[in-house]
Amino acid sequence: MTDTLDYSKPFSQLLKDATKQIHDTISKSDGAKALTSGTLERDEYVRYLIMLWYLYITLENALDAHSNHPALAPTYNPSVLARAPSISADIASLLQTSAWPSHPLHLAMHPLPKPLLDYIAHIQAIATGEDPTPLLAHSYLRYLGDLSGGQIIKRTIIKAYQLQDYAVTSYDFPKPGGLAGEVADQGDILKLKTIFKERMDESIITPEAKKLVFEETKVAYRFNAQLLNLLRPPPAQVPDSPAKGLTDVLTPSGSPLLGVGVGLFLVHTYLMYAGRASNTLGCNFLSFFGNKGLPVSA
Repeated sequence: MTDTLDYSKPFSQLLKDATKQIHDTISKSDGAKALTSGTLERDEYVRYLIMLWYLYITLENALDAHSNHPALAPTYNPSVLARAPSISADIASLLQTSAWPSHPLHLAMHPLPKPLLDYIAHIQAIATGEDPTPLLAHSYLRYLGDLSGGQIIKRTIIKAYQLQDYAVTSYDFPKPGGLAGEVADQGDILKLKTIFKERMDESIITPEAKKLVFEETKVAYRFNAQLLNLLRPPPAQVPDSPAKGLTDVLTPSGSPLLGVGVGLFLVHTYLMYAGRASNTLGCNFLSFFGNKGLPVSA
C-alpha cells in the first residue's frame, strides 16, 4: 500500500487506489476464499453473521449518534444502508427462531472473539471521542463492501446452502425510487455505490481530512482481516493455521470478561434497535439521493 497520497483525486478514488494492495491480500486469505466459495459449514456461516451483527449494530449506533456531523451526514441514511436489522433477520431464518440471542450456537460464542471485541471497542472509542470523522472509513468499507463483494457472496450462499431469498436479506438494498419492499437490481446497486462515493467526496475535501480517513481506512481493513481470520473452513480444505497474508493486524489488549459484558450489552440493545429500525426502513430516498437524477416512482 502506498504512503503517497494524490490529494488532487476525488477522495473515493484516492481510497480505492491507495488500499488496493491490502484489499487484494485480504480477498486471497483463506477465510475470504471460504466465504466467497461457499465452502464454509452452514453453522460457521451463521457464526460469521452473528459477528457481523455485533459489528454493524455498534457502527450504526455510532453513526446514529453523529448523524448531523458534516463529515458523516452526507452518506448517512439508515433507511437505505442499515444492515443490523436484516442481518438479525437472516440469522433468525437460518437458526429457525426469532429468539436467536438465546440459541446455543450464539451462546457458545461467548466470550466473544477478541478481534471482534477489539473492533467494537475501537468504533466506540471513535464515537465517544472528540472527532467522529474516522467513522466514515468504517462506513465506506462495510457498506461499499456489501454493495460490491456482498452481492457475489449472496449468490454463492444461496447456492451453497440452498436458501430462499428471505434468508439472505442482509445483502439486499431498497430499490431507488421503488415501492416499499422492492429490492435493488444490479443497475440500482451501481447507482447506490456511485451516489455513496459522490457524497463522500463532497464531505471529505481538505488534505487533512483525507489523510485522517485514509489512515482509519487502513485500520478498518486490518480489523476486517482479523474477522475473516476467525472463520474456520473445513479442515480437509484448509489447514488449521492463520489465514495467509494477514500478519499485519492490530493486536490491542483485551479481556475475556469484556467479551461477556459487551456481548450482553449489545444483545440487550437488539430489541430496542430492531424496533426503531423497523419504523425507519421505508424508502425515503429523496433525503439520500437529492437531485442526483434517479427515477422516483409514484
